[in-house]
Amino acid sequence: MIELTKDNFDHEVTEAAGRVLVDFWSPGCGPCRVMEPVLANVASRHPDVKFAKMNAAENPDVAWAFNVVAVPTLVLFENGCPLADLTGAVPAQRIDELLRAAAEDGENAEKR
Repeated sequence: MIELTKDNFDHEVTEAAGRVLVDFWSPGCGPCRVMEPVLANVASRHPDVKFAKMNAAENPDVAWAFNVVAVPTLVLFENGCPLADLTGAVPAQRIDELLRAAAEDGENAEKR
């Protein structure tokens, strides 16, 4: 999982081609710690998606720019644009569904 900072966020996320799932988290957040192994598990099944995390407490301006008001929040980007988000500790199945839906939408858009 890529560690994001204010300095590398644009390069790794908003200027990146393809899908990037960003985990906005905070060190004192229990649900954020719960999500670490869940995200590692999901990442192993989705090699076509870049997984990254950003400490929202250290980068509040970046989090705020993407309407992150609670942690953990997962924001899915495609070609630099935010597509969808999930807030709170969620099961791997919900993340898988989000990623599959985004992939299907992308495939359908290419066919048009």
